Amino acid sequence: MEDRLASPHLERLAKNLIAHLEKSGMNKPEFAEFIGMSGSQFRYVRSRAANPSIEMLAKISAKLKTPLYELLEDCQLGHRRNLSAKQMTKNLSMILKRKYVESGLDKEQFAKTIGVSLPQLYLMLRGDSNPSLLIVIEIARRLGIGMWELLGVEPMQVEEPTAR
Repeated sequence: MEDRLASPHLERLAKNLIAHLEKSGMNKPEFAEFIGMSGSQFRYVRSRAANPSIEMLAKISAKLKTPLYELLEDCQLGHRRNLSAKQMTKNLSMILKRKYVESGLDKEQFAKTIGVSLPQLYLMLRGDSNPSLLIVIEIARRLGIGMWELLGVEPMQVEEPTAR
């Protein structure tokens, strides 16, 4: 629970949802239904007690016609892309496959390295996973890349080879 309350992304999401609710003129149950949540789910997200999945976040983003990165951070488009949950999950899978191969580890070791269970790693590698926001953030941190890079919203930062 502490990691959720400390997450600036979940805090920003809660603030943005409250702002969208106020602008909408709907009551809380109507707004929750509009964005595809139950009233209790909406209450948990507003209080930062929930850790929504990438699919749920993409659904909210689409309903509010607001890019996901704007819901989670105080930033504009820049060089970012607005992707669907399926596209983000596919990108996560591709990057994890590449990082797994580059690591030289077996799957069990790699799963431990990125902080997921072996079954969860298999689902992610197949593109069949719907990880929560905080899991994506932690995987990105452990891989040394940004969350938006992991999801394909931002292009990967490629390190330039240094001249000798």
